[in-house]
Amino acid sequence: MLVAKLNGQFINAADACPGKNYCCPECGEHLILKQGQSRIAHFAHQVNSRCVLREGESYEHLLGKQQIFEWARKKGWQAELEVYIPQLEQRADVFLRIGGQRIVIEFQCSPLPLTALQKRTLGYQSIGIKCYWFLGSSYKRKLNQRQTQKFVQLVNQQYTIIFWDTKAKILRLIKLAIKEQPLSLKGVTHDYHILYRLSLLQGTNPCIKEFTGELPVICHQKIIGIQVTNHPEIYWRCLVVKRLNNVPLFTSFSLKSWLHLLKEVDLTEWVKFPCLSSSKIINDYLRVFTKQLLKSGNIMINGQTVILIRHPSYQRSLIKQYQEIQRLI
Repeated sequence: MLVAKLNGQFINAADACPGKNYCCPECGEHLILKQGQSRIAHFAHQVNSRCVLREGESYEHLLGKQQIFEWARKKGWQAELEVYIPQLEQRADVFLRIGGQRIVIEFQCSPLPLTALQKRTLGYQSIGIKCYWFLGSSYKRKLNQRQTQKFVQLVNQQYTIIFWDTKAKILRLIKLAIKEQPLSLKGVTHDYHILYRLSLLQGTNPCIKEFTGELPVICHQKIIGIQVTNHPEIYWRCLVVKRLNNVPLFTSFSLKSWLHLLKEVDLTEWVKFPCLSSSKIINDYLRVFTKQLLKSGNIMINGQTVILIRHPSYQRSLIKQYQEIQRLI
């Protein structure tokens, strides 16, 4: 930890002097001041401490918190380091007050379970505090993986992952977008490999075996940028096609009911994004899928009304399917 109490005052470890009786702001226990040329100055509890703030921290985490604190101060914001919030029994890395708004910055360098991310984020929201998650270097190497994408936040109305670069001492914003990926024959082959492997798994939905033949081209069109489903996209698309083929032609839907139909197909498991409204990101994904159905001639859209005008058709042979794909590429 970077902050301790001395005679009732908060002291930053960077400004502390050895030999004084520094205490933990939460439990009151004596803290050990650790300084040196090869480490960032910080305080540590005794080994047998039971304080809720006793956890060890990496060098990057300690350094990053200090840098973010100094960065916020230079911007003229009222900033505090390691503020303990009793209602949540947790310590905020950097606490800001900007124009009457309370904001917390959490600098995350180590793996964090989804449940812990949800608890912390919703906890801050419940007491009126906006939370931003800044990620360390270990996450940047895994940008396209769920363990990083679960930190997606809205910044200026764009899906964003925020990184703090301790070497450059700057903020880095990585923008993500939900968009179509061009069709490819290689992608089609990969889809069939995925379905074949799923068909071999015990407990898989029994209807998966229906999908190991030739599929409608709409099944192979991809959406990239953010992974939204908890299972392979090809599996979800196959379930959607099956559902649509059971809907009478020229059935009309309001846009809201249409998105609901797609969202609830076979009780699809959607990825949770605790840092933003999950319904928004899922609906954005489903709107892109709807545009693909429109391009393929399966639906028409009149204002806010969606009309099913052609069922997704199964190709009789892979050759014909490839010819259809070549036409759309």
